[in-house]
Amino acid sequence: MRSYERGEGTTGASMHFVLVHGAWHGAWCWATTARLLEARGHRVTPLDLPSHGDDETAPASVTLAHYAGRVIAALDAIEGTVVLVGHSMGGIVISTVAEARPAKVEKLVYLSAFLLPNGTSLLDVALRDTHSLATPNLRVRSDEGVVDIHREAVAEIFYADCEPEVVDRARTLLKPNPLAPFATPLALTDASYGSVRRFYIACAKDRAITPAAQRAMVTAMPCEAVHELHTDHSPFFSQPNRLHDVLVEIART
Repeated sequence: MRSYERGEGTTGASMHFVLVHGAWHGAWCWATTARLLEARGHRVTPLDLPSHGDDETAPASVTLAHYAGRVIAALDAIEGTVVLVGHSMGGIVISTVAEARPAKVEKLVYLSAFLLPNGTSLLDVALRDTHSLATPNLRVRSDEGVVDIHREAVAEIFYADCEPEVVDRARTLLKPNPLAPFATPLALTDASYGSVRRFYIACAKDRAITPAAQRAMVTAMPCEAVHELHTDHSPFFSQPNRLHDVLVEIART
């Protein structure tokens, strides 16, 4: 495991990064990451999943297939292959996309994300992470088809290393998450998903997906390399330069 203590300059050929956010978030969380990558000559596509960010799809209607379909449509419009990055819940999305379009994905990057085997759902793993601060702060509203998170707790859960103004802005942009994707088991095969190179970026101070849970997932689903950032769950806010460096290094590997 490589540990990133400082920003490290990297150069190399231009890559196309497609960035998939996690639960309750939107493409807005990737703004600094996109700017840093583009400043080095890389192409970047941050996406709003259905019912997230600026997308107004009714959350009760959204499934994991809808999430994946949004990313697949973006990949189909891009010439060549991409580095597909998923944060947190975005891990189940990028896995599903890689199963559908393995030839379009050069590398999968799981950023403190759910890295799950075939037949497993996000809830299966999240509910076993008993030291996570996210689980006790979930608010399931089955009648609305959403799962939300207690807004007063998000600073400690997601943004413990972030500046107060960043936390305040993020809190206003979070939206209730569609419930169905959380409970949907992944359908993955060795021939498709298993053919794509995968990498993991662990967050050593994460309180949403604990380091122990991250290690357990990587043990069950080994990756080509595991990098570690000494950050909270949201390094795109708390340590954007360090995140940029490891993303570029993975892309060059």
